Amino acid sequence: MATLDVPGARLHHTVTGSGPVLLCVPGGASDSGMFTPIAGLLAEHHTVITYDPRGISRSTLDDPGEEQRIEVHADDALRLLDSVSTEPAIVFASSGGCLQAFDLVVRHPGRVRTLVAHEPPLMALLDGHPGVSPDELLHIHREHGIEAAIGKFMADAGFEGGAAGIPPEMRKNFEFFIVHLMKAIVDFTPDYEALKASGTRIVLGAGEDSAGQPAHEAAVAAAGRLGIEPTRFPGDHIGFAFEATAFASRLRAVLAA
Repeated sequence: MATLDVPGARLHHTVTGSGPVLLCVPGGASDSGMFTPIAGLLAEHHTVITYDPRGISRSTLDDPGEEQRIEVHADDALRLLDSVSTEPAIVFASSGGCLQAFDLVVRHPGRVRTLVAHEPPLMALLDGHPGVSPDELLHIHREHGIEAAIGKFMADAGFEGGAAGIPPEMRKNFEFFIVHLMKAIVDFTPDYEALKASGTRIVLGAGEDSAGQPAHEAAVAAAGRLGIEPTRFPGDHIGFAFEATAFASRLRAVLAA
């Protein structure tokens, strides 16, 4: 475990294994713990970096109320990569973390040789889907508390379990996500033409068990925008956590292709 000082924050991260660098970018309210089941498997062939994004879990902010921006989070990812190696890296990103990875690829061409973006929540690509409203969730949070806001978010995202499925230690992360980070994610639109021209190999992942959920359908639509076929991975939106062995095997095959 280590801490990297970056402008305005300190990033808690771990580096394990050896070989080509593979950075795991969590999404939403998730921290590095989400990758614990798969990190050891990937570390058999890669130098794996996992981390808590700024404001999440152990990564602290100088100003906890600071407006969060995708490009700042992307710069954090770049600094983590640079702290380990300057060679072109592999990035595996989940959910909202995919948007930071897209920004990293566009603004730093050549830094990422392969990006595997698993179910980016690009709701603007889905005709007729209202998406998750940050303003509505903020209102629910103010009027009814974080439990109600989490429940609404989970329902709108098509996830089962609601707030009951969220561990108590994650409540603070969800509050930060809903109050400070979610709007930046919802408002972000990737530059698809720049992504295609970047020289980075981009893989759009979709869970085999999440068909019909908004993030799955958005991944399929984003793959179409990039002129590629989506790649199916075991499990659902977080199959890498709950079906780590099968997911890691598929990911290794994708990276070797």
